[in-house]
Amino acid sequence: MQEVKLYFQRKNGFYIKEAFKTLRSNIEFCGDDIKVIAVTSCMAHEGKSSVAMELAKSFAEAGNMTLLIDADMRKSVLIGRYKTGEVKFGLSHCLTGKNQYMDAVCETDISNLHVLFSGPVPPNPSELLGSSKFAEMLALMKKTFTYIIIDTPPLGSVIDAAVVAKNCDGAVLVVENNAVSYRFVQKVKDQLDKTGSRILGVVLNKVDMNSKGYYGKYYSKYYGKYYGKYYGEYGADARSIEKQEKEEQQMKKLQKELYETQKREEREKREKEKKERREIRKKKVKAAAKKCARNILVAIVILQLVCAVLLGGFETVKAMGRRGLQRAADSAQPKLQTAIGTAELMKEEEVRWQDGWVKYEDTIYQYNQDILTFLIMGIDKDSDVAAVAEGTEGGQADALFLAAMNPKDSSIKIIGINRNTMTDIDIYNGEGAYITTTKAQIAVQHGFGDGMEKSCEYQKKAVEQLFYNLPIHGYAAINMSAIPTINDTVGGIDVTVLEDLSKVDESLVKDSRVHLNGENAFWYVKYRDTDIFASADMRLERQRQYLTGLIDKAGQEISRDISVALNLYQTISPQMVTDISMHEAAYLASVLPKYKFEADNFYTMTGETVMGEEFEEFYPDEDALYEMILDIFYEKVE
Repeated sequence: MQEVKLYFQRKNGFYIKEAFKTLRSNIEFCGDDIKVIAVTSCMAHEGKSSVAMELAKSFAEAGNMTLLIDADMRKSVLIGRYKTGEVKFGLSHCLTGKNQYMDAVCETDISNLHVLFSGPVPPNPSELLGSSKFAEMLALMKKTFTYIIIDTPPLGSVIDAAVVAKNCDGAVLVVENNAVSYRFVQKVKDQLDKTGSRILGVVLNKVDMNSKGYYGKYYSKYYGKYYGKYYGEYGADARSIEKQEKEEQQMKKLQKELYETQKREEREKREKEKKERREIRKKKVKAAAKKCARNILVAIVILQLVCAVLLGGFETVKAMGRRGLQRAADSAQPKLQTAIGTAELMKEEEVRWQDGWVKYEDTIYQYNQDILTFLIMGIDKDSDVAAVAEGTEGGQADALFLAAMNPKDSSIKIIGINRNTMTDIDIYNGEGAYITTTKAQIAVQHGFGDGMEKSCEYQKKAVEQLFYNLPIHGYAAINMSAIPTINDTVGGIDVTVLEDLSKVDESLVKDSRVHLNGENAFWYVKYRDTDIFASADMRLERQRQYLTGLIDKAGQEISRDISVALNLYQTISPQMVTDISMHEAAYLASVLPKYKFEADNFYTMTGETVMGEEFEEFYPDEDALYEMILDIFYEKVE
């Protein structure tokens, strides 16, 4: 048997100790046959390992021979968090037959508490935990230990916990407060039920006691200090009556102080709320003034355009718009390798080679400088656009599309970008200063900045880098709350519902044909069930379908009446941030009817969606991305 000392970062207060004593007592009341207990959670970082350790410690302190088994072999935290001293053997050694279990068990410096750490990460943890050897080992351990607590991986991420639970007398589910949905917890509970293991109960973890106002704040602070002392002395020799009376007087004095403190804080709270209401009114007045000014400006520009048309100067306006868009990415082009993959340049090719050319599978390509590329962002906000303080409150880009207009064949091609695409994003602090660059979901990038132009520029840069520094000539970030307005302005879209969304709108039943109005268009484009794996991929397919229909319908309306485009621009401008000027918008509106967009011209990135530590992560296929860039933005060199 090995020996280790356990290290605890902080000493538990009265409340925490009492919570684990209560948990221990409740398990004891479940019956004498409950000896082997699995502890799991829905997802990582909910605190199940800490609960398992503290529960095992509580059983040991009550005089029970207790063993804590670290069965989270994929990503153990126990050995790094609590252990001090060398541990040579672990659970994986026992299950692979390299060591007997008593050689791997560690005797700790806490009386009656023993720990079997996980050991090296095996290639097949589920198979080892589900083997007969693990069941036999538990049967032998039950003869030595009164209670066996098993820390298992999150059941919402991997199946290991279910495999372990079927060999246990009961299971405890740890749920982080305000972190997982009811449906997700219910799903994990159903998985546990299928193992046949008895679910002993749920531990609600990481509850902020200070958020409960007066009772949480003060009683958590003083209850443990004063009442905890009395409970600790319960059953000891009685103190003198005089001392008890003195302590009672102190308690009365404390209660009076607490009452006065409460009154003072209530007064301060009321004053703070009044001040906040005044600030909100000021902001609303400023926002209304800004909106009014913007509408006046739009009206003036529209009047200028109308005058230009009447005076025969619309071609000048269009030329100004075209030049403005081209100037946004003068002479820029993607930075692809000269020769990709196995393609090599021949001597005659090297002689006439030009900068920016690319050779791929024996074909030479050059970037089409005439293409205009636009980034369309759907921001997860349900209000008019407004500047926010520097930080992470700019809103995530839940919808990302690149639109490429090629004047050579009058085509529009659109690329749907998965919002979970893992790529380089820049991290900024609360003052807007750059900190570092890290791999993260691309949708997160817009959250940094001010929620306005700065956030858009950050997002634009991240997309450009993902596409090998592809030039983007303009962007439009539209809050999701604008979907009903856009939809109804063009008269609505007809779709065949791809995914059952009747839980949010009863008309959105899978495979039904629906004419989307403002409300159900909003849910069809925006909603996704985060409890379903790869729900972002399924939503992207709906967005692809909807956007295809929207472009077709808008094209029909604009060709019939060009003022539809200007009206749409004016209507959604309060919920949109864009660097496309009115002159540029007028140019685009005038040429769009000449362009054709077909369903085959809608591209999505191919790749794989996997479950990360906390969130889904999409990794694009690099070869497929290369080929898509060449197909859309390059042309063959004859």
